[in-house]
Amino acid sequence: MLKAVEFDKLSIDITETSEEVIYRFVGDVDESFRQKDVPRIKKKKITFVLEQINNFNSCGIREWIYLVRDISDIGSLRFVQCSVTMIDQINMVPDSLGKGAVESFYAPYYCECGGEVSRLIHVADSQLDLQMRHAPAFKCESCGRNLEFDALEESYFLFTGGEMQRAS
Repeated sequence: MLKAVEFDKLSIDITETSEEVIYRFVGDVDESFRQKDVPRIKKKKITFVLEQINNFNSCGIREWIYLVRDISDIGSLRFVQCSVTMIDQINMVPDSLGKGAVESFYAPYYCECGGEVSRLIHVADSQLDLQMRHAPAFKCESCGRNLEFDALEESYFLFTGGEMQRAS
């Protein structure tokens, strides 16, 4: 079953199976986002797919926190494919996670041959690096050289401090 909720700059596609509900967010979480308009579907597993979250503003983050708190109380909430913007927001406002856990996220890297690239990091596969707030190593797909992490590791991976205990 597929449902959709539309706001000015944000759309949410909701897919439901017998045991899981998946919310796929696309766009900006801003003043047009009204969390009360997002259906709360009670399932054992609740997944937020966040790779296409582009921007947050102060009104949007307030509404986001209310949504995450509510949904965290009705099922096991996990965040997957979090965009760099989403990770920045989580680091600034830890309540952005509610009782949920990040399972995978994008991180910014750089290579001289092609510029900026994002790489998907799975928390379970990179726990040791993340606990030490080190960026996992990746090779450039074009030239084969090691990619350089393109942010401050100690601040970008800040969210993994408390989150790692919940995920393990």
